Amino acid sequence: MNKTPAVLLALFCAAGARAAADIEETVRTSYGAYRQGRYEDSASGWRYLSALSISAHDPEANEALALREAGLLESALPLWIKASLVEGAGGLIWNQRAWTSLALGRLRQASESFAKAVDRSSTTAMQAEAQLGLGLAFLIDDKPRAALEPLRKASVSGPYAISAAAQLTAEAALEVGDKQAALTYLRQALDIDPLNLEALQSIASLFDKIGDNRAAWRTARRLLSLDPGDAAARKILGRNSRHIIGDPDLAFGARRLSRPVLNAQSPEPPLPASKRTIRVGLYGAPDGRPAVMTRCYIIVNSTFKAASASYGTLRDNGEPYDQWEIEYGADSGVVEVRDAARNILFVSKQPFKFSPDAARGSILVKSAKIAETLGVDIGDREVRGALEVVPTPWGFRLVEEVPLELYLYGVVSLALPEGSPPEAYKAQAVAARTAAAWAMGHRPETLERFDVLDDDSLQRTIGVSGELRAAGDGVAATEAFVLTDKGAVARAPAHEDSGGLTEDGRQSGEAGLEALASAVDSSRPLQIWNSPLDLERFAREAPEGLYSEAAPVPTPASIRWLRIVPAKALRERIARRKDIGALRRVRVVERSATGRVKAIEILGSRGSQIYVGRQEMASVLSPGSLRSTLFVLQPLFDGKDLSRLLIWGAGTGSGLGLPRTGTAGQAAQGRPWRTILKTYFPGYEAKDLDHPAAAPTAAKGGLGPYRKTLNFRRPKK
Repeated sequence: MNKTPAVLLALFCAAGARAAADIEETVRTSYGAYRQGRYEDSASGWRYLSALSISAHDPEANEALALREAGLLESALPLWIKASLVEGAGGLIWNQRAWTSLALGRLRQASESFAKAVDRSSTTAMQAEAQLGLGLAFLIDDKPRAALEPLRKASVSGPYAISAAAQLTAEAALEVGDKQAALTYLRQALDIDPLNLEALQSIASLFDKIGDNRAAWRTARRLLSLDPGDAAARKILGRNSRHIIGDPDLAFGARRLSRPVLNAQSPEPPLPASKRTIRVGLYGAPDGRPAVMTRCYIIVNSTFKAASASYGTLRDNGEPYDQWEIEYGADSGVVEVRDAARNILFVSKQPFKFSPDAARGSILVKSAKIAETLGVDIGDREVRGALEVVPTPWGFRLVEEVPLELYLYGVVSLALPEGSPPEAYKAQAVAARTAAAWAMGHRPETLERFDVLDDDSLQRTIGVSGELRAAGDGVAATEAFVLTDKGAVARAPAHEDSGGLTEDGRQSGEAGLEALASAVDSSRPLQIWNSPLDLERFAREAPEGLYSEAAPVPTPASIRWLRIVPAKALRERIARRKDIGALRRVRVVERSATGRVKAIEILGSRGSQIYVGRQEMASVLSPGSLRSTLFVLQPLFDGKDLSRLLIWGAGTGSGLGLPRTGTAGQAAQGRPWRTILKTYFPGYEAKDLDHPAAAPTAAKGGLGPYRKTLNFRRPKK
């Protein structure tokens, strides 16, 4: 029998296997080079696949994206044209062809390609992008009236482009002189996406121009709370401040409470058995400490006493609902405490504490006078437990000392949308307790000795007024449960929305997250991208099956978002560090394995600047309002100079740990809290600190293994 055909077939199969392996290796290394910012190397790899006629991996499109990142748009456009002429080329390819034409100033070709993208798009997200691009092309071509119709269609085609489309529609309305229509569209943009910084800047300027002094003043304050360096907002604030009559805090809409709402005598809900306490710095400020204040008022819901570690009991006759005033005397340098008739009860230069006598005692802090209010929630808050006053050379700071379980009531209530399923509150309670416990073991060395702040730096709370019964039930049902890593309290960060894939802790570079693995935030298998084109698609439209879409109150802007940033605003923010001249290019320097940006470089006519990490990148791209670092960039140019930068992004927050919208969505689908937590923390275990079931008997006189490993405080050196 002749075996030659079989041998040839075997050789052919072996050669095919080697070729397939070579192709996959080229794809892997090309995308790896793209992630590492080696765009010319990446383009070379995709070009090699194109030469082999390997159409399965869209080599022309991926090469074009690598060339775009390298700043070689003229070389990228022919590749987009070639990719778009392939049978079955969809809206993503045609949109990319259109954006590249628009970036090169070829307006007619861009408009034609966007129109083609509308017809070729199979999803509403791609149709909305095409209509938005068409409207923007008309705006750039000084045809604002022609821009209105495609921008209107963009607003109804898909949820992710609504805010940006409304922002551009307002721009078109202003071009034709319709200020009231512009106001309406800017309000719509901010209703959909409150973090649309460009819309917020536009509406502040418009309020200022039309003479709506109070609205201009309020909006400027909001802008400055996001970006204290915004010179235009500071000018608007200054021009309109003289029109604000009375208490500016009231004009800003600060939260005001007349008396405590917590009933000290109520038997419900049952008090927790756990006795661990946490110290919460109140009125958290941007400097990472409680804000310095010069005056506030307190009302306690039960009898109470004031005491100092240095001087013992200062007053022991506080009556329920008496209002006492705490004021810093600038001349004397002491903190004075007065009754309602302004009689001085005592003075102190040392920390002192107000302690309710009732187990369900609470203290309302009212009308706080804070020296620097930008970035501080100045509203009243009713806090459980004791309140410590810590004098400083300029005033005093406040620290709440409260049982850990009671502190969590407010945290969990604010973390999830009202109406979330019970299992979501339970999962959030365990994650929040874990985060607090970890912080208690790693608190900063400060005079106030606080473990956490009440702001967004870890997990926000505004006290009793923000509490929900369902959240309290979730806390009680999981009392003392925390997530652990190798027996020790784990670090369990949380964020709003992962976009579909959480970040790997090792990629973050943050301490304590080495065991935190990336997790798919979807009920359906997620095809992880292995090319620039996959990443572009993922950043623009959410895949089906995301848990966040099943949340009780889904928020499209937290899932996918688009920002259109003028180059002028970018340059002003860059110049705060160094003026690099006219902007020529914005380049992603490196991405993590999940596609999140680690650093960007901005090149100008007189130099360049590199921004590393989320905070630095946000400071230039969108201060205080960059939703996430899972984004892609599309530059537009006016000649050689950058004119606008489009940022397409997925998710909101760091991407690390527990996504709150995904938690609510999983619970809505009937998943129990342990399963939810296992999804996002696959390497962690949930354990009861008070009743460790598997704990071996401790040696006589010893602390026991769980007390050793699950401690909240760092050992003293």
